[in-house]
Amino acid sequence: MADSFTCDSLAGSCEKLDNLFSVNAYSEQWKDDATWILTSSFVILTMQSGFGLLEIGASSAGNEVNTMLKNVADILFGALAFYCVGYGIAYGRPSNSFMGLGDFFPDGDVDAVSSGILYSRYLFQLSFAATSATIVSGCIAMRMRFEVYCIFAFYAVVIYSFVAHWVWAPGGWLFEMGFHDFAGGAAVHLHGAVNGLIAILFVGPRRGRFDGSRPASDFEESSPTSMLFGLFMLWWGWIGFNCGSTFGITNDKWIVAARAGVITLNTASAGGLTAMIYSRYRSGGKHIHPGDVVNGILGALVTSSPTCATTHTWDPLIFGALGSLFTNFINDTVMKKWLQLDDPVGAVGVHLGGGMWGCIAVGLFADKNLTGAGIDVSGLFRGGGFELMGRQLIGIVAISGWSMLTMPPFFYLVGVLFSRDWKDPRKGLRHEFVQMDRHIHGCTEDPTDLITVEIQKALELRDSLMVSHRRTEQGMLTGIRISNVRQIHTHNLNIPSGNDDDLDATASPDSASNTSQEETI
Repeated sequence: MADSFTCDSLAGSCEKLDNLFSVNAYSEQWKDDATWILTSSFVILTMQSGFGLLEIGASSAGNEVNTMLKNVADILFGALAFYCVGYGIAYGRPSNSFMGLGDFFPDGDVDAVSSGILYSRYLFQLSFAATSATIVSGCIAMRMRFEVYCIFAFYAVVIYSFVAHWVWAPGGWLFEMGFHDFAGGAAVHLHGAVNGLIAILFVGPRRGRFDGSRPASDFEESSPTSMLFGLFMLWWGWIGFNCGSTFGITNDKWIVAARAGVITLNTASAGGLTAMIYSRYRSGGKHIHPGDVVNGILGALVTSSPTCATTHTWDPLIFGALGSLFTNFINDTVMKKWLQLDDPVGAVGVHLGGGMWGCIAVGLFADKNLTGAGIDVSGLFRGGGFELMGRQLIGIVAISGWSMLTMPPFFYLVGVLFSRDWKDPRKGLRHEFVQMDRHIHGCTEDPTDLITVEIQKALELRDSLMVSHRRTEQGMLTGIRISNVRQIHTHNLNIPSGNDDDLDATASPDSASNTSQEETI
């Protein structure tokens, strides 16, 4: 009996020792993976700054504070929504094919390892949710009521969480079907773009954007330099976006992450070069417009998100270039010329064109034999037939349809809430001023900025009149006009900064002549 007790005790001790080593090995593996996930999450969250700078540069002057505060709202209200309900809907247990049913208000337990896993995954998924909401900010720049946008930022994250469950959670119906979206080309970008398109339809264009009541110069980018700086921040963030989607670097994950980084950069390079050629051609060989280049690169980067784990490093030279072309074509031709929809930043072209094309590109270029590809069938160009393409198209339709189903009721009801008018909810959604920063947030511009603008305009007008002076026989009269212009602009240096008129969405085109002194400058 003593021998039996000794053997049983030894066997039990060995089993406990094996379990201890197994737990320690599991813990060490997750330390490495969690470090990678957390680092990627921090990098992705810096994309909010890039989105803000991009939107500031593409918007008119006097809207900088409003733009950045909307990006702040994305994090504030988005984080609250994701903590309360979003994470549970996306990844909670138990769950069904449509949504998660548990883990709301997620909190760790006494097991330190499981808590660390939960928190690191939570932060990473929150960064994705916030990115999807931010896309809409650029679509409705300079004309949405700030309170409405704050409510939207909360609601958008809740709606996004359903899509995240379908695509990435085990048991989600698109996940089980074999739809592949490695880093959110459809779940984040396409979904956000369709939300933005619906918002544009409800809010309407900026006053005078398409009816000719205001000069085209009123709608030009205020700071291409800010746009380019924002591009660099987004470009850097995209590497974390795509590479971090491996959820770690142990086993073969580091190989996938490294390949994803190369594909991300190759896609952006092909897209940027294509955008430069496109811009030169569109301008008749005169110039390369920074907006074309910025959106071309961003559209290519969106294309890289679904494709970066399943394609070869030379494939982006093709689908990156096409993603750039689709982006600029949608923005310049479809949105502005054909549909006359006002998207100041070009977010619809970037995220809808790039996201949709990226998912289709998976169905064409994906190779199931690549390490960590995570697919059971290759794309059409790799001998896999149309099976994967069919899955991708179903995913595109489902995610787009979800936005079309859930967003119109939201904008209608919130518009009615603020306007108290069931027939015209747009009045409750809009707030459009010449300078949102002063009217909505109480910020006053630096007087030296106004002086600089006045001096620059006086010099430009003087130069144009001097050219006319050389070409006309009425030299004396022209000289008198130049003198008068100098006096007028010298006097205007002392004008006050107030008296902007509210550019309300319901104002008639006839009221364009009643614009404020500042608007007509």
